[in-house]
Amino acid sequence: MAETKLSISDIIDGRKLNGFQKMIITLCTMIAFVEGFDAQSAGFVAPALAKVWGLGHNALALFFSLGLFGLMLGALIVAPLADRTGRKPVLLGCLVLFGLGSLGMAASTSLEMLYLTRLVTGVGIGGAMPNVIALTSEYAPRRIRSLMVVVMYNGFIGGSIAAGLTTARIVEALGWNSVFIVGGVLPLLLAPIILFLLPESVRFLASKAGREAKVEILMRRIDPSLSSGTRFFLDEHSEVRMSVAALFRDGRGRKTILLWLLVFCSLLDLFLMTNWLPTQIASLGVSVALAILIGTLLQVGGMIGMIQGWMMDRWGPSRTLTLSYLIAAVAIACIGLVGDNVPLLAASVLAAGFGIIGGQTAANAVAAGAYPTEIRSTGIGWFLGIGRIGSIVGPALAGFLLSIGVTNRDVFLLAMIPALCAAAAAYALGNTVKSTEITKQSGAA
Repeated sequence: MAETKLSISDIIDGRKLNGFQKMIITLCTMIAFVEGFDAQSAGFVAPALAKVWGLGHNALALFFSLGLFGLMLGALIVAPLADRTGRKPVLLGCLVLFGLGSLGMAASTSLEMLYLTRLVTGVGIGGAMPNVIALTSEYAPRRIRSLMVVVMYNGFIGGSIAAGLTTARIVEALGWNSVFIVGGVLPLLLAPIILFLLPESVRFLASKAGREAKVEILMRRIDPSLSSGTRFFLDEHSEVRMSVAALFRDGRGRKTILLWLLVFCSLLDLFLMTNWLPTQIASLGVSVALAILIGTLLQVGGMIGMIQGWMMDRWGPSRTLTLSYLIAAVAIACIGLVGDNVPLLAASVLAAGFGIIGGQTAANAVAAGAYPTEIRSTGIGWFLGIGRIGSIVGPALAGFLLSIGVTNRDVFLLAMIPALCAAAAAYALGNTVKSTEITKQSGAA
């Protein structure tokens, strides 16, 4: 009897999302949620931390910068290890790392310990995110792949919102370090669930020799009707060397450069707004409660931007992202122009969140599909790592402009330039992001 050989892409892309795949995406969303909580909680704790420890602006700036620097290191150095060891081991290691780092911040007795543990927390978060994106994309059918990555990433946004809604009450009731205790316990509680329930990427296993039995088990969970003993193959070009240089081979160089430009500009604007939007709102003389509400609309707009995953699956990434960043550019400029017109300001912040956060979330899905399995974590890691450089440059650039006399209003007018650059990069991507390695030769869709 002839041996049956089937394409993994054909099976995943040709079937509906089943309970097994939904479980994987749900677990990845849970990881993203605790990442979002830990990544954003430090900013909300900062006022209490500064008061208790007597920290000045420079000390707080270093605390924030070390977190962002850790995110960059995690994305550039830790995340690519998954292309050698697998997605699951790196995710587990990163969960434990940023959980312990957060507990370390709670237990800090000196500034040096606080800084070090903030750096460690950032490394763990930065290493995990590219791999939850990769794992989600590798188990999702092509026709809804972008949407599933966006849905998963909204876990991160949800964690950020949860941090904003709960931090003040936790600090008031239990003290500043209690927030970091919560941020440390959540990933450590999640780690054993991930250990026992989250499978390794079936595409990663298929790219390695000697994993045929494990691949068959996972494929039969995706499609129980498959006959026993079926052989499965990965219809992708195999990379002999897994390295950053591979991101530029086989015609991927132009696509990689454009994705890096897009994410650098995107996160530059996002973190500039996150850091300086409260200052802009406060300058209008509105109440603290209203200022918080308006600031929260940025994240709400990002969650509404989840629709961009659906748009990309139907209209293509280039068209969707170009439109998203054009909306962002107009909205960011309006934040500087509308003055104390609160309804228009709120609408502008909401639209900016839709364009910048929604666009960034959708761009993660594009990066996931831009590279073959064997360099996917490297590709996503460097994509986000370059973006983290932008996230450091944005707030610093705004601070410099303000220090030389540029007004808050003009800072936001200037901030539309990176959004326009991101839109131009998305437009230039054109069809290069349609024939991605993960979908190449995938027959049924």
